[in-house]
Order: sequence, then structure tokens, then C-alpha cells
Amino acid sequence: MTLHPAILADLLAAEADVAQERLRDRVDSIDAAGDHVIVAFRAHERTWRLRLDGPDYDARPLAVSVVDGSGAPVGAERWPPGLVYGGEHPVARRPWVCIRGTLEYHTYPGHTADGWELYRGTLRMPDVIAHLLEKAGA
Repeated sequence: MTLHPAILADLLAAEADVAQERLRDRVDSIDAAGDHVIVAFRAHERTWRLRLDGPDYDARPLAVSVVDGSGAPVGAERWPPGLVYGGEHPVARRPWVCIRGTLEYHTYPGHTADGWELYRGTLRMPDVIAHLLEKAGA
């Protein structure tokens, strides 16, 4: 079930605020805008930006991409070391990270028995961001 856009924006903003408070020592900023969230952080001597897309959050998990300063997705070669998983995602057809709670993880054919519905009530955006930061070395 898709939420009304205003309710979705409020939900993402509220979870982004919790993540910012919880992770303030590990991030530069966490900003919600409509149906997505941008996480800026430093690792490996540079600043990185993750985009978490959630047009159907929380009926479906957040999709993750690494973006440049203009918000455009970048190729796997421009992802933080340790974050990108192997090659192209077989369904999404783009670089991906293999972390429970992300759309890419739960749509991967090898994870069909580990559905989002098992975690939806307990695995929230701040937890996913914390795990992404850990994998990215932040």
C-alpha cells in the first residue's frame, strides 16, 4: 500500500531526523526531500553521498545508490570501497549493496525467503544507514 505523498514525506523526514541524531558523529548530514533521503558522510579521505529512494516506503524497503553532487547516480567504480557488491544487480540492473533492509537485498533472487515483511516493523532507516556507513568505512 502506497502512502499519500505528504505522509510519506513526513515519515521519511522523521526517520531521517532520528538517524541524524543517532549517527551525528558519523555523518555530515541526512536530509529528507519528498520520497528520498540524501546521506552525506566522510570516508576514505573524501565526502560521499548516498541516496535512499523510498517512493513505496515502508511497504517496500529503501533503494540505495551513490550519487554525485548534482544527485545523479554514479557507476560502481565511483562507490566507496567496500560498499558495492559484486557486479550489476540482476533485477535492478545497476550497482548495489547487499544489506538487509534495502530494496536491492530483498529483490535479489537468492534472498526470496528473507522477505522485507520479516523486518519491516523493526529494521528502520536509521539502522540501515548505520549498516551502510559501516560497510563504507565511515
